[in-house]
Order: sequence, then C-alpha cells, then structure tokens
Amino acid sequence: MNVTQKAQDRINQTLTDAEALRVSVNGGGCSGFIVSFSKEADSKKEDVWHSHNVLTDSISAAYLTTAILDYSDDEFAPTF
Repeated sequence: MNVTQKAQDRINQTLTDAEALRVSVNGGGCSGFIVSFSKEADSKKEDVWHSHNVLTDSISAAYLTTAILDYSDDEFAPTF
C-alpha cells in the first residue's frame, strides 16, 4: 500500500507518537470486502509497516498491494 503525503500529514496530526493507524481488510460489504481503520498502541511481529505509523496485518497487506491511501479534505466530508 502506498500512503500519499496528504494522507500521511493527516495521520501525523491525528495520532500520538505512541499510536499507529491499522488498516484492515475484512469480509462483508457489497464487493465482499470492507476496509477498516483503527488506532493501535501495539503492533504484532507479523505486521507489515507502510510508513512509520501505518500498518496492516499480513493477510490484509496481500489485498492492499496496489492500494493508495489518500486523504480528501473536503469541507463537508473529509475522509481517507
């Protein structure tokens, strides 16, 4: 997964130095998958790091190899 600079800047503003953003792919949704985000204080040995504070589990990483994490700062609906 590639994290854009805009997304990385927003993540850095949101998280403390002791936290990381976990991106996970789970079953469900219209396409069969749901991408979820959570703050994590601990990482696991098998986690894949995409930047200094963005990580995924190894199974989710396989689904996100060509994904781009970006951030839109639209005033009505800011979102990743």
